[in-house]
Amino acid sequence: MKSKTAVSLLQVAIVGVLLAGCNSGSNDNTDDTVTTSGRWLSGDIHVHTAVSQDARSPLTDVLNKSFNSFGLDYVSISNHMRNNSQDNDDNDVGGLLYYDALSRYELPAIKSLQAEQYPNKLIFSSFEWDMPTHEHYGIGIIWDDADQAQRLAAVKEFEYRFSSKNTLSDFNVDDVNQWNEAGITRQNQTHDDAIAALTWLEEHFPTSSFGMLNHPRRYASSYTIADVRDLNNAAPDVFFLIEGMVGNQFTDHRGDYADSSFDGVYGGVDPTVAQVGGWWDALLGEGRKIWNVANSDHHFKTRDSYASGYYPGEYAKTYTWVDNKTAAADPISAQTLLNAMHTGNMWGTYGDLINALDFKASNKARDSVTMGQTLSAKQGEAVTITIRFKSPATNNREAVVNNEIYAATNPGVNHIDLIVGDVGEKALPGTDAYNNSTNASAHVVRSFSAQDWTVDSDGYTTMTYTFTAAKDQYFRLRGTNLAYNVAGLIVNGEPQRSANVDGANPDYFEQLNERNYADLWFYSNPLFVDIDG
Repeated sequence: MKSKTAVSLLQVAIVGVLLAGCNSGSNDNTDDTVTTSGRWLSGDIHVHTAVSQDARSPLTDVLNKSFNSFGLDYVSISNHMRNNSQDNDDNDVGGLLYYDALSRYELPAIKSLQAEQYPNKLIFSSFEWDMPTHEHYGIGIIWDDADQAQRLAAVKEFEYRFSSKNTLSDFNVDDVNQWNEAGITRQNQTHDDAIAALTWLEEHFPTSSFGMLNHPRRYASSYTIADVRDLNNAAPDVFFLIEGMVGNQFTDHRGDYADSSFDGVYGGVDPTVAQVGGWWDALLGEGRKIWNVANSDHHFKTRDSYASGYYPGEYAKTYTWVDNKTAAADPISAQTLLNAMHTGNMWGTYGDLINALDFKASNKARDSVTMGQTLSAKQGEAVTITIRFKSPATNNREAVVNNEIYAATNPGVNHIDLIVGDVGEKALPGTDAYNNSTNASAHVVRSFSAQDWTVDSDGYTTMTYTFTAAKDQYFRLRGTNLAYNVAGLIVNGEPQRSANVDGANPDYFEQLNERNYADLWFYSNPLFVDIDG
């Protein structure tokens, strides 16, 4: 039985520093959506600073690049929950627990920088957790000023309960005694412990948290598809994000998917999302609402002869639709952003291939839905899917790496694939279906290129696809700058495993940039069509 004090810590949200609002107009490459009830915000929710021992970028540099150089609207600082944290400026301060570095260094600095330099931006803290027996997992839970002290205490408790990169002696003895008196035990070794952690989040923070599979198949042993289903079953309100468009693109093994990975990345995208009929399609085919995002996973860009990841917003962006009627300069809260992410009305892009996307399905009654939503249609009814996008004239590719001249010509979209899959029953534990990692019904139902689209009066490149509703299905998009067949990059429209770059090559940095900007993609989240009755 937990004490009232312990329970009070569980009744609050964990990591999220509500600091300010966002202004999508601050990004010169961001177009207003065609609807008027809200706005698109661009951001990144997997970003490290020097607080993480394996990262090097000071917090000031990360925020300056995110907002001033690359025009993002929101950033979540997501340092490792470990016992080797540093301060914001890469100084070794003895190797702190994550909670100690967060409370002593990260939060005070964010508050000061936000007030002085970024009053119309959203900055909040989350953390990257070493999930027991699996891989890195992103957790963010929102707080505001009124309950920050309680929620910081909850962060400390989570670190004690579920983190494995520390020992009992790392924790304050008085805290340990209080947790022991409350009956709190450590659970940080097994798959069941991972489930327990997400169950804990689902019980106490179902509407104020997110959970995200970071670089999901970087290692062959990270997960089975059954593991992913277990985690989603345990916390369907919390675990609703997958980082399919992974960060750490500026490395010899793109995305840091080295030889121990399942099969590398395809066009820079984890095979979970990139492979048609693969894991994501299998999960969507059960009606699971799990959304894809694009992040930088920034640690540092270059350091001496080493390279890691682009800055937030430099290469990868996630666009999230925030449905409200406030003026563009009005503050957006972290909870408002979280609510928006829950809807699934998001899409991700590399290299600013596109900067606006309108993806909708409508029927004869003119009912219309977009990403994350479901259209009810009658058997035999005509349904029309409309796709509209814009591309900026330039992207952030540097002519020479680190010269900070971000004005390369954007290659633009060559073609867009409309992917469809059937939706059936959710697989049950213990059945063969629960271990099935494919969706055989998923396929590219239509591919659009320049001869298939027009430019409408709003300046959007537009195309449509009409079909007869016959069964429950989902539809999702991917687009690329590549033609359908480019040696080493794409075969018959399917992305190929991204090539490695020799780190010993004297032109290492330039070759990384060339590889990445030659192979650009965007991915939408799905919309659903449900046969009424």
